Amino acid sequence: MPGSAVEGCMDERSHSRRALLSRGVGALVALGGLSGCVEEVGEQFPPNRKWPTSEYAPTLPVTKRSDVLESGIEAFEGRELEDEAGFEDALVEYGLDVEAVEREHGALTVEYVTSGPDDGGILHEIGPIAGAYAALIGTDYEAEFLEVTILDGSSSVGAAEAETSWALEYNRGAYTATEYGELVAGTIESQRYPTAVGTTSEN
Repeated sequence: MPGSAVEGCMDERSHSRRALLSRGVGALVALGGLSGCVEEVGEQFPPNRKWPTSEYAPTLPVTKRSDVLESGIEAFEGRELEDEAGFEDALVEYGLDVEAVEREHGALTVEYVTSGPDDGGILHEIGPIAGAYAALIGTDYEAEFLEVTILDGSSSVGAAEAETSWALEYNRGAYTATEYGELVAGTIESQRYPTAVGTTSEN
């Protein structure tokens, strides 16, 4: 190969190598700059040390609505409550703050002060009231229905009802405690408190 051709070839290779080296250095500089940017962003935002949903996770265990109603109703299974006084005493013994129990126009009425959401919600109170009413009806006490007034202090904040026919059907085994409880819970009207605080609505 003539000298001039060899020199030309070597010049081309040297040029190509210089170009590659130049590109490589440029890429390294760019990566270095990007690394600096990432570092700065990392400094602006503190590291996430929590699970993304941790603050929304419920406190376990979560109680089912049906379990709350069933537990309150079955607490009075087998009890013999013969009159209004026995009905009131049973509810007070259970832990409810009863204001008054009266018989009006063929219906039994009960007024009680709710403990609010801090103690589990209204369902924890309506369940035992429904259970005590079924126990009362089971001793041939006569009433057209039970009317419940929910108080917060001296103010009425809600109401509920239990039909006597529901209590009779529960007593003879046509309704389970859950089914009877759901019928009563379906009548709850609360102006202030949710009817399922601390529970799930699953059956």
